Amino acid sequence: MIIQINPDHPSPYQIERLVTYLEDDGVLAIPTDTTYALACLPHKKNAVQKLVQLRRLNPKKALALVFSSIKQVSRYTLMDDFAFRTLKRFFPGPYCFILEANRELPKTIGDKRKRVGVRIPNHAIPMALVEATSSPLIVTSTVDPETGIMAHDPWTIEDLFGHGLSAVIDADTVLGEESTVIDLTTDEPEIIRRGLGPVTGLE
Repeated sequence: MIIQINPDHPSPYQIERLVTYLEDDGVLAIPTDTTYALACLPHKKNAVQKLVQLRRLNPKKALALVFSSIKQVSRYTLMDDFAFRTLKRFFPGPYCFILEANRELPKTIGDKRKRVGVRIPNHAIPMALVEATSSPLIVTSTVDPETGIMAHDPWTIEDLFGHGLSAVIDADTVLGEESTVIDLTTDEPEIIRRGLGPVTGLE
């Protein structure tokens, strides 16, 4: 099911409809400031398992989460002063920072070292969903598990994953490029993947 939503000013009614799907163990395909992403609530175990199966992810691999603010990030992670300043400088934007999770997140979310990826995208729809649910969202890019090719449009995503999704959000085009991933759990920031966004000051 494809639902059209204004990417800049999503209506409260439509957001509440999507929240209902998320609360009912649903997985959504949503736009971000980088790529489309499959998304679900981290405390919904069945939804997390569904997302992992749809993308054929390694369940031991750290997952990324979308937050609405740095304050919300601090509720779920261990953040020192350097990490706080770094997130404040680069968010919102096309970055994913790896931090250590605290006990507020379900144990199934992080990897063996209890690390998680943290995102605050510059896009109104994921921000509205996080604020409406009062919870971060687990996200993973819409990569075809068979070919490894990224799906950039709602119709292709519907064809690939629609059997397991509550809805696919059509909110115009996305950039279709991956975020830059930076590990902040090391002594010095380590760039894991170069994507969108400059990394000046982190090298």
